[in-house]
Amino acid sequence: MSEYLDRAIEAARAAGQIQRQGMGKVGFREKGWADLVTEVDIASQKTICELLRQSFPSHRFLGEEGGEGMLEESQCGSGAPQDLPYTWIIDPLDGTTNFVHQVPLFGPSIALARGSELLCGVIYNPILDELYFAEAGQGAFRDGQRLTVSQTTDLEHSLASVSFPTKTEGDSPDFLAFLVMLAETQAIRRMGTTAINLAYLASGKFDLLSCQCAHAWDVAAGVLLAREAGAVVTGPGGTPFDLAHPGVIAAATKELHDEFLEAMAEV
Repeated sequence: MSEYLDRAIEAARAAGQIQRQGMGKVGFREKGWADLVTEVDIASQKTICELLRQSFPSHRFLGEEGGEGMLEESQCGSGAPQDLPYTWIIDPLDGTTNFVHQVPLFGPSIALARGSELLCGVIYNPILDELYFAEAGQGAFRDGQRLTVSQTTDLEHSLASVSFPTKTEGDSPDFLAFLVMLAETQAIRRMGTTAINLAYLASGKFDLLSCQCAHAWDVAAGVLLAREAGAVVTGPGGTPFDLAHPGVIAAATKELHDEFLEAMAEV
């Protein structure tokens, strides 16, 4: 593994320890309607950034909880300045609502990007102690075991996953995707964490994922995992995936991806 990935794993495990110790012991506040944040979110991001800065002082950071010196979302992907080659994209605790309600599906998601290129990514579930990681061109792994997507090629036999934004309107792309999945797929799962949804797609548990209204920190690490495991990953409508506009349609096979896009075009 590269030093980048080594340090990202170290940071994810450190944040995971904070989350294990804090679950059930801290209060929360609302950043917006049903958008929760806890002191553990803040402490996890602080720990991740401090550990990564020790090794990579020239790198920049984009984190869900913001903070002094953080980049804006528009400054990653195709919007990244030419003189800003390395950016750590961090969701310190993806699945905060699960964490607050003590549902054991949450954890840190950390990715390193250079412009539009994703270099490495880590997703960690501290309660189940499951560590997912990937490097560009090197494959995706869970706890050292190589991951491969399923071979499902049609909606009828697929287990789908959908991620909704905090407030979902009836005509939103994610709700329309849910209706397509409800009618066409074998079943749908919503885990409450986009990072783990993507990790489960990479590991072959899920066959299809729609997350069309996302933030870069929601999907950066998971997109690299899914790609390295063999998934087809695009933006909504089949457009190229772009961290600056980070909606995601991901599927285990091209056939399944194409069939889903065709079904979406009909709604």
